[in-house]
Formats: sequence, C-alpha cells, structure tokens
Amino acid sequence: MGIVKPPWISNEFFRSCPFNYCDHFGDKEKLAVVCIICKEDVERIEKCKKEGKDPYALENVFADVAQNLAKTMVMISQQAKEMDIDLTNLPDDEEIKNERFYENDPIFLLIKKYSNQIKKTITNLEIVPIDANVFLVEKAIDALSHSAHYVVAKIGRALNSELREATNTTYIKSYDNETSAFLAYLAIERNSRALLALAKHKPLIQQRRSYLKLSKTSLELANIIHQEFFPGWELKYQEYGCEEYDQLFTL
Repeated sequence: MGIVKPPWISNEFFRSCPFNYCDHFGDKEKLAVVCIICKEDVERIEKCKKEGKDPYALENVFADVAQNLAKTMVMISQQAKEMDIDLTNLPDDEEIKNERFYENDPIFLLIKKYSNQIKKTITNLEIVPIDANVFLVEKAIDALSHSAHYVVAKIGRALNSELREATNTTYIKSYDNETSAFLAYLAIERNSRALLALAKHKPLIQQRRSYLKLSKTSLELANIIHQEFFPGWELKYQEYGCEEYDQLFTL
C-alpha cells in the first residue's frame, strides 16, 4: 500500500499528516520523502551499514528500539512534569480495562484465522522449485509477511474505536475505525493479488489450488471489512510507494 488517502479524509487534512496513512510497506526510500517514520527507518539502516552492522540483526534492532523507547519516556516525563501530572498515581481508565473486548468479535476471530493461514503459506514458501521466479516469491513473501500481524492489529484498533464512538457522547468523529479497517482492507486485497500471481506461476503448480483458495478467501474477507466498517463508500484511491509490487501482482 505505502501511502494512500482514504476517501473520507479531506485533502487538506491528508496533506498535514500523510504519515498517518502510511503502512510503511513498499519502497522505503520513496516513502521516506513523505513519511517521517519511514525516513527514520532509512536513516537507521544507513547508520548501521556505515558502522559495519547488520541493520536487520535482532540485537541491532532491539538496541535501536530500546534507545527510542528511552527517548520517548524522557519526553513523556518532561511533559507530565510541565503539566503537573504524577505518572505513578493515575486513576484506572475504564477504556483501557475494556480495550481488548474485541477478542471474541466474529470479525476479529476471522482475521486471526486468516492471519494463521497467511503464516502457514509463508512457511510453505521457504522451499520452492529451483526454476521458480525468486524475485516474485520474495515479493509475495514481503506482502504476506507484512500483513500477517498488521491486519490483526488494525482490525482490533478499528473495533476499539468503533466502541468508543458508540459509547462516548463527547467523542469527536475522527474516522479512526474506518481508516484502521481500510488499511487492513488494502493489505488483504494486496494479498489476494500476490497469491493469484503465485497461482499463475507454473513452477508452483503443485500449490496452485491452495493459493487460489486463499486468494478467494482474501477477497471475501476484504469485502466483509468493507461492508462492516465503511459501507456506502466508493473505494477510489491511489497508492504511493508500492508501484513495484503492483506491477508484479498485476491481474
């Protein structure tokens, strides 16, 4: 997906914070021009390479995460002090207590089942025939891997936001539930095209049936999300930063 403007977000608001509508998937160099999170990731990778470190090694990733968390904690503490807030003595928040209510929601259960199917497919792609198009397989794995946990998190957030909006009379409409679900929709729709591309690839013919079945499941699930979270909206949108994947997964 990269960056995309949901149809319910105004052009003015989108231009003010395009990074809110980036799933950080695609051409990071291109996305870094618009998204500060992608920019920081590109800078982190370049820094590691200059220092002769593997930017994808877990010890280096965790070191960077720990450093960022420490910086964030300092910022939060400073801001709380300025606002005379004692972070060690805050009342319980009912929303936090109930924020995982969605775990038994039928759509969330469908998403978790789908995520497990995607993970199984990724495992099966670890070994492919020698004449398989490695570039296609790697890009398909990129798309599937990105979506496996991402769609679960986004649908969980969408359901939480939906509850807050329905139960809080002072809640300001932000389209958070629609947008979160929309980002999950895009990832799942992209999966359907990636799986179809794999099904069409002759060297992978033995798995063709399973790829076609999961591609169909992806489309059906995307339609369920559309009807549940943003029915009536015509999904006209243009993606930025994922052109390479779109060309490879052309229907």
